[in-house]
Amino acid sequence: MKKVLNYIGIGYIYLTLVLVLSALTFDLFFIYLHFSDQDKLAQDISNEIMWRIDGTFKDDPRNIWYKEK
Repeated sequence: MKKVLNYIGIGYIYLTLVLVLSALTFDLFFIYLHFSDQDKLAQDISNEIMWRIDGTFKDDPRNIWYKEK
C-alpha cells in the first residue's frame, strides 16, 4: 500500500512540475514576443484563448461552451 501511495505522490509531483514548466515556457514566449515588437501576435493569441474558454463568448462556435441551437 505504501508503494502505491509513493507512486501516486511522485506522479503528482511530476505532473505539477510539468505544468509549472509549461506555464513558464508560455510566459517566456510572450516575453519574447513583447521584446521583439510582436505585440499584435501576442494579443491575437491571447484573444483566441479567451474566446475559446471564456463563457462570455459562448455564442461563438469555437468556444468550448457553445451549444448548437
